[in-house]
Amino acid sequence: MSLVVAHTPEGRTWIARPNCSLSASERKLVFAVTASVSGTIALAFSYFGAWPVMPFTGIELALLWYALRHVGLSANDFEKIVLESERLTIESRCGTLVERHEFHPFWAHLRYVRPQGHHHHRLLLRSHGREIELGRALTDEQKMMLAGELKTNLGVVQPEKLPGERS
Repeated sequence: MSLVVAHTPEGRTWIARPNCSLSASERKLVFAVTASVSGTIALAFSYFGAWPVMPFTGIELALLWYALRHVGLSANDFEKIVLESERLTIESRCGTLVERHEFHPFWAHLRYVRPQGHHHHRLLLRSHGREIELGRALTDEQKMMLAGELKTNLGVVQPEKLPGERS
């Protein structure tokens, strides 16, 4: 996931997007080339009597189509955090689900925690009984960088120690 920071006169903006190296036309090309090569090989084997190759080729191509479709659906996902003097806005898109949350920076509290039994930390923003997770798809290093930049306006962010955890 890439994380881009922009400074504006009103405040700061962080935008996280998935790394998507194939465009829609390139995904179609990959599928067409793979289908052509696999189909040709399957037809050749079928011609020589190894017809059971055909169903497996169909399953292989169906799984590849499904994977490329899933990549295409998540290609436009993002998380946008806008911090201004009087407003903190978090807007995210995951597939077709779009969420938007607004907080006042003075009342927002940021927590950087590692839940018991998990290897990755979570960056949580809480205010007035509402809590949302920031940077779900970011690496721990990117979450720490984001937390470090947000903490000057939202208060101190420190990792919470879990029972039995060594420092």
